[in-house]
Amino acid sequence: MTVKRTNQLNAVGQSPKVRARLTRAGELVVVRHGAYADAPPAGALDRHRRLIAGTVPLLGEATVLSHVSAGVLHGLPSWESMLGKVTVVRRTNGHGSRRRYLHVRTAPLAPWEVVEVDGCTATSIERTAIDLARCVDFERAVAVLDAALHLGGDLLAMLDVLAEATGRHGVGTARAAMEFADGRSESVGESASRVRMADSGLPMPELQLNVFDSLGAWLARPDFCWEALGVLGEFDGRVKYIGTRDEVAHAVMQEKRREARLREMGWVVVRWEWADLADLQAFRRRVESAFAQARPATIRGRVGPSQPPSDRPRSRTAPSLPEFREEGHVSGAGREGGAGEWRAVAGAGG
Repeated sequence: MTVKRTNQLNAVGQSPKVRARLTRAGELVVVRHGAYADAPPAGALDRHRRLIAGTVPLLGEATVLSHVSAGVLHGLPSWESMLGKVTVVRRTNGHGSRRRYLHVRTAPLAPWEVVEVDGCTATSIERTAIDLARCVDFERAVAVLDAALHLGGDLLAMLDVLAEATGRHGVGTARAAMEFADGRSESVGESASRVRMADSGLPMPELQLNVFDSLGAWLARPDFCWEALGVLGEFDGRVKYIGTRDEVAHAVMQEKRREARLREMGWVVVRWEWADLADLQAFRRRVESAFAQARPATIRGRVGPSQPPSDRPRSRTAPSLPEFREEGHVSGAGREGGAGEWRAVAGAGG
């Protein structure tokens, strides 16, 4: 994908008349006033990245990408309703502004809070995560902070940013989400699941533990593990497999065999989807039913630390935060206005 400004196209001899003809033919796609791409966007995140590329040349040196735009570059969850404007922070005195394609805020930034990402000047992942967490509800804030920690954000730096934000809009939500955040969560759906568990009074599980059989062979790394209760939990988002049809079929069969092996070892496996999270009581009943079926004393094998073995099979394309859509969330991380995940246009898979 290439985005060019009008002056660049003029410089190579493309006249407005030719540009208009290419646009009508679909060979040029308008990104914003004065910016064009050479192909249609692949999705909401791609469209926003193009908008960033078409807007950055217009920004001054004191202006850096922030909030959702910085989040897109860092691979944090975002939601489609947030992606219509490029968001920036201007490190000068004065007031912010909103235009058709640009939302400008003014705020001081420490030197360490400004980094370069994909050739653009942006707020650091720690500053970006806290800024975003102050702008969304608790569940989405948890998803953003989980993702930031999962991607290597520095916890102490995030706490410093949070402390500096005392008294500012949304800081209470961000503080509560920070206390709840866990970098072991690997998708918006997993983050939302943990929030639902807390809301419904379910015991909180351990995350991403490795499960081994009675001979010590690795079996799986489930999303959630209630070891004392003998139950493993899996959030089923729109999981993607890569490869040929035969390779995908093989990966699916391997997953089914792993689950069958887990059941042979005495574990009860419970799965849920976004639709299940939308009904809090039904979700609680589903998980409690698994607790009732389980017989922890009969389990053979053991569980181990959350770091996966180096030879762990990797059939999914979502080890961290790639683009996917799960009921309203887009990321690079739920349902728009609903049980949102990295259900937004968001960054971590299934």
